[in-house]
Amino acid sequence: MTALPGPRTTHSAEAFQRIDTVGCRFKRVLMEKRSSFIGPVIALIAAAISVFLWFLPAPEGTPPEMMRVAAVVVVAVSLWATSVFPEYFTAIIFFFLAMVLTESGAPTVFSGFHSAAVWMIFGGLIIGASVQETGFGKTLASGLLKIFPRSYLGVLAGITVVGAVLGFLIPSNTGRIVIMMPIFMALADQVGFGPGSRGRAGIALTVAAGSVYPSLAILPAAVPNLGWLGAVESIHGLKVTYGAYLIANFPVIGVVSIISIPLVCRYLFPDKIGTQETSIAAAETSGAQTRLIMVLTVALGLWLTDFAHGISPAWIALGAAVICMLPRVGMVPTSLMVGKVSYAPWFFVAGVIGMGAVVAKAGLGDYISTALFDIVPLSRDHDFLNFVIVSAVGMAMSIITTVPGQPAIMTTLATDIAASTGWPLMTVLMTQPISWAMTVFAYQFPPLILAAHLGGVSMRRVAWLLLSMCAVAWAVMLPLQYLWWRLLGFFG
Repeated sequence: MTALPGPRTTHSAEAFQRIDTVGCRFKRVLMEKRSSFIGPVIALIAAAISVFLWFLPAPEGTPPEMMRVAAVVVVAVSLWATSVFPEYFTAIIFFFLAMVLTESGAPTVFSGFHSAAVWMIFGGLIIGASVQETGFGKTLASGLLKIFPRSYLGVLAGITVVGAVLGFLIPSNTGRIVIMMPIFMALADQVGFGPGSRGRAGIALTVAAGSVYPSLAILPAAVPNLGWLGAVESIHGLKVTYGAYLIANFPVIGVVSIISIPLVCRYLFPDKIGTQETSIAAAETSGAQTRLIMVLTVALGLWLTDFAHGISPAWIALGAAVICMLPRVGMVPTSLMVGKVSYAPWFFVAGVIGMGAVVAKAGLGDYISTALFDIVPLSRDHDFLNFVIVSAVGMAMSIITTVPGQPAIMTTLATDIAASTGWPLMTVLMTQPISWAMTVFAYQFPPLILAAHLGGVSMRRVAWLLLSMCAVAWAVMLPLQYLWWRLLGFFG
């Protein structure tokens, strides 16, 4: 038997390779089509549920408005969770539905635009654009590359540590993200991670996660923490010190976050730093860059001393943005607001905050949380089970109210939870931060949407990060937090 000639064998191998490549592409297209099909189906199911809720009478003892609000919230949450529409457009849909279909009123529906968090984002967007326009981000990235290890995981670890350290200095997730993102995107460009690459997504989401998760354990470092502090003081009359909050939460939530974030991002978005020389030529020094450094230095100083002067970080950021755009004095033209700044995150955050206000006013949050505790009751002498249940209810509530709005609901239930579990009231109140780390949807934590926008990261990749960090919170943080509190005697 005569063997086939070599060339034909080679051609056959090449043909099979081409077939295999085409097959992989076809499979990928099918997966993408299936993924794009699931979102609209879920949204349609949610729409049907919302219609059912609209005609359902309100339970006895609850405001008659509650079920109509529930119908609108189901639509908004489903659209945000599935990303059928862009997040900012869903926010506009929520504004319309809430105004037309409920009696919440404009002051409540549009309360997000009165929030300091929204104006912190506005100021941050201008500051971030100024950092890019003046080349200051490129200059800082040049310095950071000399410090960070020359490996992908090393860069991710370095970014996480920087974000955690800034959590002690800058009292705003949004502020940290806006300052850090342009710097580390410049670094991503230099090490060979172009737009759409996995490495670029890993760096951008490490900036986001490193700014958000460790800050949950630092009292003034995030909006949910401050909302929690205000609710604890106003509802229960308790004073919480910086040190007590840090000791209770940072050894577990903070440390586990710092360790897990680079590992998770390295696993989810594997990539390798290019072989080219990883150094960035700093942008030429200019008057605009010097003035920006001065503005950021003053802003940082005011952020660090807000306990003394009492000015909100949002108004400091807004003032810095104004200075950046002042004619002749500023660093960037006022036309920057029209041509190079996207206000999508601004509308989105206003919508999320407005939804939380509508839910609170209608009593929907209280009703749902009470119903959840009725389904899974608490009992004395089962501390770990109680800890799991309270954390799970807090996680579920944040899906409805978002993380910044959750403390207002859970804090009002703390007295009843303490009576059912036998825990000290402060222990019950301190269970909330770990439930914030169990976030599963990006809309629950508005700074993550801003980070994805600034970093050019798809919401699908953000979703993978959130699901992974939620798994870390349940599998690692929760049992370690329980053991740490048992050691401290928190359960009485």
